[in-house]
Amino acid sequence: MIESFSIEYNKRGDLDPLKYRLDKYSPKNTLIQVFSGKPDLADIEEVLEDITTTYPGVPVIGTTTAGEIMDGNVSDGKIIISFLLFNDTAVQSIFINQNDDLALAGRTIGEAFASLDPRAVIVFGCGIKDKRTIDGSPLIAELQRKLPQTVLAGAQAGDNGAALSTFVFTESGITGNGVAAAALSGEHLIVNNQYDLAWIPIGKSLTITKAKGRRVYTIDNQTPYDLYKHYLGQAVADGLPLSAVDFPLMIERDGITMAVHAMGVNDDGSFDYIHSFHTGEQLKFGFCHAGLLALSAQETYEHLSEQPVEAAFMYSCVSRKWILGEDIDVEVCPVGQIAPLSGFFAYGEYFSLPSGKSFFFSQTMTVLGLAEQDRSIPPNIENGQFCPDRTESRQLKTLKALHRLVETSAREIEEINTELFQLAQKDSLTGLYNRRYLDAQFALEIKRAGRTRKPLSVILMDVDYFKLYNDTYGHVAGDNCLRGMALEVKKILKRPVDLFARYGGEEFICVLPETDGEGALHIAEQIQKSIQNLSFIHSESKVSDFVTVSMGIITARRVDNSMTQDFFIKACDAKLYEAKAAGRNCVMSGEL
Repeated sequence: MIESFSIEYNKRGDLDPLKYRLDKYSPKNTLIQVFSGKPDLADIEEVLEDITTTYPGVPVIGTTTAGEIMDGNVSDGKIIISFLLFNDTAVQSIFINQNDDLALAGRTIGEAFASLDPRAVIVFGCGIKDKRTIDGSPLIAELQRKLPQTVLAGAQAGDNGAALSTFVFTESGITGNGVAAAALSGEHLIVNNQYDLAWIPIGKSLTITKAKGRRVYTIDNQTPYDLYKHYLGQAVADGLPLSAVDFPLMIERDGITMAVHAMGVNDDGSFDYIHSFHTGEQLKFGFCHAGLLALSAQETYEHLSEQPVEAAFMYSCVSRKWILGEDIDVEVCPVGQIAPLSGFFAYGEYFSLPSGKSFFFSQTMTVLGLAEQDRSIPPNIENGQFCPDRTESRQLKTLKALHRLVETSAREIEEINTELFQLAQKDSLTGLYNRRYLDAQFALEIKRAGRTRKPLSVILMDVDYFKLYNDTYGHVAGDNCLRGMALEVKKILKRPVDLFARYGGEEFICVLPETDGEGALHIAEQIQKSIQNLSFIHSESKVSDFVTVSMGIITARRVDNSMTQDFFIKACDAKLYEAKAAGRNCVMSGEL
């Protein structure tokens, strides 16, 4: 069983009363984590010296923060020390004093820990370099490659939003340009890793039109600066990049939706982002949906409760804390109901899935649950009611309502845009595809048939004596007739690949991929019979008492480069002319 507790450290002597608790455990079965809201080197040196003197030989990993978490409560500018005391789990720390080559740092840590076969590795990396947030992807990717079965957790150091310098440390030293990590090894250790984003995409899709690594030069052929100014306003543009933290770019990678924020603005209007992009990638702006946070907190609680949890650590992005303010306990409090909880707010989060996929997140909340006993934890929360004494602030209620308004409006706009797009492809009268869509798809089907060497058939049909029908019964009746015919033919063409379009006036066309002449003739006869069965009375027709159609069919057994859309249409039209010359209400077919 794991014993876990935290204290607020203020001065020398604060650690002494705890010695008796740690004396019961071997140093190799103990881990001390330090979350320092005081980013001054002198403060860190003092607390680290006190820890190593009071508890010699105990592994330590520490970091500066942008906010601290202890017992489910959030603070700023404090030093929180968390103690993990294991019965069976062995702990080993490592200190890397460089981050010029993060892949090398990850490889070094992985090779050092490989023989330990760790169940989990907690990683703290420095978060700022040259006044820019560090992209921890190479570090975490290489570490995961070396330790594919190990759960990775942790985050990058913060400095309360100053973006000047950050520190990480172990019992071996302190660095402003490196990594601290601890391996947890033991056959009885149960590890549960969870994450929550709660940022959702909004607005239209945007395309990266020029990028090189983490530097993006143009999005939708305009500089990121101009893009942010256009969508978020001059005030946001003037405060970039920090002012845009509430509206990161959303992108999906490896099946995971990720939020990516800007780290710096360059003189040419390009932006440096925390992740790399590729030209052609599509993304959207995102925003933190406050209404989803409570739901996500419940889901996180439920997922964590699926396995035993005796100690929990939260490594969360500082942007969540900035946006929610005092309401940040909406997501912190529920996890604190499961087990003793500590952690910090960071400049990027390290995370791995059970599948072995590793991620460097931003804007995300991650939680690491640990236990040594495989036993169920009685739930402390009933019916999903977290922190019952808490009353939602007016700000959070307003945010939730605002975000619901934005989400609903965005969804409705998306539906309208989808409908408009469909209308641009569809004939307004019949609902069939129009000539514009036909031209594009017909050309694709000809190319596909040429590649696959499969037959391609085309049916061109014309309503017999339709002008007389309109003159006799009126244009409303004529429109109803065409609409009814379209519905009937759509019932016959059941394959998704079959293309049925209104060609113009009373003419229709069917493009039938992988259909030979016999198959096309069979379909045409079905269409002919189906239209006759509609029984649209046509007293002025010279071939029937009801509306009928004449059809011309052309089948290409093998399509070659000389066969164009016009080529097929002219050949079909010739067969249609033969059908009309033969008395109408009939089908004429031919093969190329």
